[in-house]
Amino acid sequence: MKEKRMAKAKGIVLILLTILLIAGCSGGGNPSGNNEGESGEQGAEQSGSETKLRVYVPSNVEEFPSGTDLNNNEIAAYIEEQTGFDIEWEMQPKENVDQKINIMMASGDTPDLIITSNKQIYANLAQQGLLAPLGEALQQHGPRIMESVPEDTWKAVTYEGEIYAIGVPQNQKATSGMLVRTDILEELGIAVPKTLDEYDAALRLIREKKPELIPLVGGAADSNGNAFGYINGFAGAFGLGAEYVVEDGDVVHTYTQPYAKEFLAYMRELYASGVLDREYPVNKNTNIQEKMISGQAAMTTISWVDAKVITEALLEKQPRAKLELLHPPVGANGQFGFKQNTPVRVYMLVPKASPRVNEVVQFINNYMAEDVLNVVSYGWEGKHYTMKDNAVVAEPAAEDIRYRIYYQLWDTEENFLNRVTLKGFGPYYFPVLDYSTYSEITQYAPPIPIVEENAQTLTDLTNEYFIKIISGALPLEAFDEYAAKWNSLGGEASLKEVKAWYATVK
Repeated sequence: MKEKRMAKAKGIVLILLTILLIAGCSGGGNPSGNNEGESGEQGAEQSGSETKLRVYVPSNVEEFPSGTDLNNNEIAAYIEEQTGFDIEWEMQPKENVDQKINIMMASGDTPDLIITSNKQIYANLAQQGLLAPLGEALQQHGPRIMESVPEDTWKAVTYEGEIYAIGVPQNQKATSGMLVRTDILEELGIAVPKTLDEYDAALRLIREKKPELIPLVGGAADSNGNAFGYINGFAGAFGLGAEYVVEDGDVVHTYTQPYAKEFLAYMRELYASGVLDREYPVNKNTNIQEKMISGQAAMTTISWVDAKVITEALLEKQPRAKLELLHPPVGANGQFGFKQNTPVRVYMLVPKASPRVNEVVQFINNYMAEDVLNVVSYGWEGKHYTMKDNAVVAEPAAEDIRYRIYYQLWDTEENFLNRVTLKGFGPYYFPVLDYSTYSEITQYAPPIPIVEENAQTLTDLTNEYFIKIISGALPLEAFDEYAAKWNSLGGEASLKEVKAWYATVK
């Protein structure tokens, strides 16, 4: 199996190199944050500023003020000064990031450090042998890193006994909630729902009394390719909060269990009766937001980030409207909620082609100094923020350095919560903290080759059948055909490997 994977990896690299050659021939804590803060605390190492590192960071929507850019601004200059490294920042494209990274890795012209939140990118590169092992460098040059990363996070970035990524621990506990027009509930005399039956009754009454409204807007095309990404508040009531879970001490694939068929039957009936938006199969996040903001819909499952955007935009149009993030539906067996966030928020990858493994680890270790983290999070005290009652209060000048998000390589839960409050997300984040109830156990596993190889095929299969069954394009009985295909197309083999891994850690 390992020889086949290596042969496959070499083939991929040769193909990508051929593409590149053809293209070339064609011609075509307490935030002190002061500007003179010390970063040379115990455990930090300074490396000469002549050492240049290329750092590849994710794209974002923030813009740079006139006269500045990614490599020319006060945040970038401060990071260089405090870490002792000359950094060349490079920004990833907004789309096709994995393709771009694969081409770079095949060419050999790689950055020294790649930042990604995509486990698939890390897993693929690790299996192809394109990442530098980091264990020795971490032991010698990364004391802050070693102290800050918990065991579960290290396990998730260890492949065949070696660490191939620095995993930045998760700092966000909450994901989503049920965003509901509670002013409509009040108008119709509907009590705030909590159980699945109460939600069902509320939706049907809205359908009856306000036929101009979409009672429940959802979408099949979420950012994770999940067939019920925006109706997952209801999926959680049936035990479908995560794909691989532990039930009675054994690993189970939930999407092929009988309760998955019950969920599909329930959502199919909501769709047929007009409760679930008729455009469910094609709705994306933008469509859902538009329908909530325009007042066309009464309820949806949405992230706490989007909930703020929707609420503020709707109130501009309808000042008397009221939107609240409610407890997701509780099913007959007491189940509810959403998948917990992965233990790794960000993967820091060092390509094997880079000769500066030790320097990258030193840079990250130095970057983790409290003063650097504070400046990247808030700016400078007295200019971009002030302290009041031990809390960070943003000043108007903070708007001038919104681009600091590009330099946020490491983060703490404390700084994250401070920013949530500073940016006005508190009323949306804090109410949903208790709703992440399902643990996807493969998030804690290192790359499992057969699982990674089969993942996209099985996801596409699940999406196809679930969307068609819910929308009535396939009969409910097609679920049994789906389960059989899932097993034959690699699902059975994947589940076996997940169980084998789990047996080593339980």
